[in-house]
Amino acid sequence: MNTPQRRALGALFFVYAFGLMSWVPRFPEIKKNLGVSLGEFGTLISFSALGSLVSLLSVGLLVNRFGARRVILLSVVILFGSIMTVVHLHNTWQFLVCNVAIGMGTSALHTSINGQALHEQGEKGENLMPRLHGLWSLGALASAILSGFLAGKVSLVVHIDFLVGTLFCLILILVHHLRDSLLPPNTNEEAAFSFKSIFTSFSIDWKMSLGFTFAIALEFATGDWAAIFSKEELHMSAGVSAIPYALFVLAMIIGRLTIHRLNERWGLGFLIQRFVIIGGSAFFLSVLVGVQVSKHSPSLGFAIVAIGSFLGGLGASFLAPTIMDAANRRSTSSGAVVVGQLGAVNTVLIFVIKSVIAWTAQLTSVGVALLIPSVMLICVAFLARTIDEVRL
Repeated sequence: MNTPQRRALGALFFVYAFGLMSWVPRFPEIKKNLGVSLGEFGTLISFSALGSLVSLLSVGLLVNRFGARRVILLSVVILFGSIMTVVHLHNTWQFLVCNVAIGMGTSALHTSINGQALHEQGEKGENLMPRLHGLWSLGALASAILSGFLAGKVSLVVHIDFLVGTLFCLILILVHHLRDSLLPPNTNEEAAFSFKSIFTSFSIDWKMSLGFTFAIALEFATGDWAAIFSKEELHMSAGVSAIPYALFVLAMIIGRLTIHRLNERWGLGFLIQRFVIIGGSAFFLSVLVGVQVSKHSPSLGFAIVAIGSFLGGLGASFLAPTIMDAANRRSTSSGAVVVGQLGAVNTVLIFVIKSVIAWTAQLTSVGVALLIPSVMLICVAFLARTIDEVRL
């Protein structure tokens, strides 16, 4: 990140995550404005997946045809405009439409800036993706902390309107700084965008798609279940139940921002094998041991799980951007197209995995359910040689 373009691109990842996460900690207030039950609110939120799929299937082709600048700006308008709108709404149908738009804008911005990052990385020959994703995670964590602090002190509308409006202007400045390095439009007739081309150009690299999904499954599982697990099975208070996930995210940030230094010394294949086996095994064992120890000493059991969560976060930290880069190298399509197609397949697979984990938790326990994604993380070790070969 030692050039103005790279710093601007890194700032774009950070600001994108900061804006996206700004409204999430304030879900209770939004739910209250809508006057809906918890189940109804959860159902409304889940419809964002429809917008995501539309973007993931089409935005890569749009970037290829019209260039990254136009798509990034349109994505930011849709995403940030929708986030600013939802905090004013009291009608469920209007919220539903806006939430679909948020999903569409989120995935469109994700696809376009990651496509740009892959292009930048390919030109410079450096491993930039983990660091950029580390800045994304840092922005998401910082935004969640700020929003949680402001809840109850600053009104929902003032908070979101001011913050998102400021971030929107900042992104315009960053895109202006990046104007000379952004992917240009492709004027070839073969790059023409059509509805038919969404399906005719779609291809699935199953090895990379499964590896990508297995790599991020533990992140989703800890986000969904870690607090519940700590509270119900480790017998901790609600105030400290979020600590394991916070440590998981912190470890991911550390891993993503430092992996390039370790890569220079040991090589990516070696690091993938060691990190996923140690991280996945540590999380697996911490859950098993933590549950048993907590029956006699809840604090010690919780501490064991917290340490396992941190190690699990380190193990998973750099895998998603690394596999994304490997999938791009294995494909003849542009980076943005690869990111979109990988994301579309991942959306479906994660839905299935989340359902399996949820029903496992229902039929057995949350602790048993959390063992599933930890085993998935360990399985990513089988991809180490493939990723190493494709980078040569």
